[in-house]
Amino acid sequence: MNYTIYFTMCSFIYSVLIITMIFKHKLVKTNSNSVFKALAIANFSAIVLELSCALAVVISNKNPAVINIFVRLFLISLLAWIILFTLYLYTTLYDEKGKKKQEIVKIRKKTIVFTLILFAIAAIVSLFLPIHTNIDKIYTIGPAVSFVNYFSDFCMLFGLLYMFKNYSKTKSSKCAPFFAFIAGGVLISIFQSYDPQLLLANTVETFVMYLIYFTIDKEEKDAISNEKYIFKKEDK
Repeated sequence: MNYTIYFTMCSFIYSVLIITMIFKHKLVKTNSNSVFKALAIANFSAIVLELSCALAVVISNKNPAVINIFVRLFLISLLAWIILFTLYLYTTLYDEKGKKKQEIVKIRKKTIVFTLILFAIAAIVSLFLPIHTNIDKIYTIGPAVSFVNYFSDFCMLFGLLYMFKNYSKTKSSKCAPFFAFIAGGVLISIFQSYDPQLLLANTVETFVMYLIYFTIDKEEKDAISNEKYIFKKEDK
């Protein structure tokens, strides 16, 4: 069995913890926080599917058809996560000040439609491109895997360009998870070039989820403190 299964199991535990914290702790209702919740669910789904891939090898007695289904679902879950992560960055840096409510709602709808169409196209492409699975060592290569990697690179490039465009906001702590994801992605690419069995995408994604969560938590505490300060000042 692939030794990275232990990293995946640890990621599963931390993913469950962060989902519990997210839904137990009432986040302020914003576009970015709504995307973050969806991002947490996508991360959890990807981890479950990765574990299912390993389990399918054992249960199906290394049946290629069964393993192929779980691998393709896993690739789709990775596409969903990277798209949602890019959308989170966009909603975080998008400035709604000075814009009318109708304009904001219109842009929000266009963004959702574009995101869904992009995901549908990417998912279909990953379903039809061929893959080659090494059942003994449990790792997959091929055009479908390369497409997911290139697609992730494209999303990261878009995120960088968008941050440079909004340079005045890049100092926000909310950009830190994106830089951490880029650094993690580069390290994974280097490690996998030497050892294809090293599957750490979900581990990096889970780490990034925690960075996002504590960033949101910090900003909310600051907002609550400022609100209490304003009320006290008004009472005086």
